[in-house]
Amino acid sequence: MIRIGYDVTALAHSAYGGIAQVCFHTLKQAQRHPEVAGQGYYRSEQPPESLARELSLMKSLFTDRWWGESFDIVHGLCHRLPRMRGRRSVYTLHDVWSLYPNRYQSPSFQKKIGARMRRELTRVDFVVTDSETTRTNLLELDLAPPEKVAVAHLGVEIPPENDDPPVPPALAGLVATRYVLFVGRLEYRKNLGHVVEAVASLPRVNLVLVGQPGFGYEEHVKNCLGKIDRTRLHLFDQVNDHELSALYRYAIATLLPSWEEGFGLPILEAMSHGSPVITSNCSASAEVAAEAAVLVPPDDPATSRAAVERLLDDPPFRDMLIHAGRARAATFTWERYFEQLVEIYGSLL
Repeated sequence: MIRIGYDVTALAHSAYGGIAQVCFHTLKQAQRHPEVAGQGYYRSEQPPESLARELSLMKSLFTDRWWGESFDIVHGLCHRLPRMRGRRSVYTLHDVWSLYPNRYQSPSFQKKIGARMRRELTRVDFVVTDSETTRTNLLELDLAPPEKVAVAHLGVEIPPENDDPPVPPALAGLVATRYVLFVGRLEYRKNLGHVVEAVASLPRVNLVLVGQPGFGYEEHVKNCLGKIDRTRLHLFDQVNDHELSALYRYAIATLLPSWEEGFGLPILEAMSHGSPVITSNCSASAEVAAEAAVLVPPDDPATSRAAVERLLDDPPFRDMLIHAGRARAATFTWERYFEQLVEIYGSLL
């Protein structure tokens, strides 16, 4: 039995967001796996009671690094190493843009997080990346040797293909319309200007955005949102799983043209729910979507607009994308992701 201590602090902050989802599913798989005993730790804020009941979570104390429980592996899932004792350490790197000056974070935040990440990368025994794209980017920065870095693709929960639950009453009017869906943080990196421009000139199509404001919202995103008729724009800062599932199922397409992605979980979520996906032809977006989506240049919203028009007017094309997307999503499971981790743990021990 491999005893593992996980830092899942992002999950205590919010159950939403990519890193929080990775924390949740990693710990959930660890507590199911016959060869692993996993314990989750968080640094601050009390996690929601529902999560505390479902997962084994404890508050991490500063003294744990000297006198706390000792593990075979300590695994940092939140861009920092856990302050726990362990024979070996593993660090999951979700993306690399904090490691160099970028447009996606404030200079002060980038400097602070980047310095911490570089420090952790020198201390850790092994680095796991979510995608081959992130692994390649890390090796190009020469911050870890190739033999110390491996990919463990993330997963998605696949709903039954013939499952058609009732539409939540609050969304009944919306899902009866034609709309394009965006899911993710409303920030500069997600390229919301592309999304708005692609949809604004299609008068028969609404735009639905699900996400909370992030970096660049006030300076960039707000101005972009003002370029579409407010009667056609629907904003949700947070929805439950049932509501998100319905939004995916009834969308003309899910449009995700990020400038950069370390993985792109909403791509797989959309595909698994039968939503055609239009996404960037670069970074990890293209790696995850492969040929099961329409790949577009992030600086060319006209290409996305043409793809939406085709999905409206060409049912066979739409059906083909739905079928390809479901098949693609089915190759990414949380069980397979965790088996890759267990293999890494075993090699370290």
